[in-house]
Amino acid sequence: MSDTDYQKKFEKYSKVALKLNNVSNDDKLFLYAHYKQINFGNNDKDKPSLFNLVEKAKWNAWQNLANKDKNDCIKEYINKVKELYFKDKSS
Repeated sequence: MSDTDYQKKFEKYSKVALKLNNVSNDDKLFLYAHYKQINFGNNDKDKPSLFNLVEKAKWNAWQNLANKDKNDCIKEYINKVKELYFKDKSS
């Protein structure tokens, strides 16, 4: 599959992700970090304050994907969205 094909699939599934309900915080962090890595590459932002727990969790999640291949991130993102979509539909 070409990079363009992966990008088109990612764009499709990122729209699906916006419509999901009952997503856990861990799954939100997973989707957030993968979205950022796919669209912006490695995290180059300053580490947030220890007291800003939400931003710190988001920063850490994205940082943990440093140097990960974009297409691998897209595959993982799509698989997670599919999993959450079917879980959402069954509840």
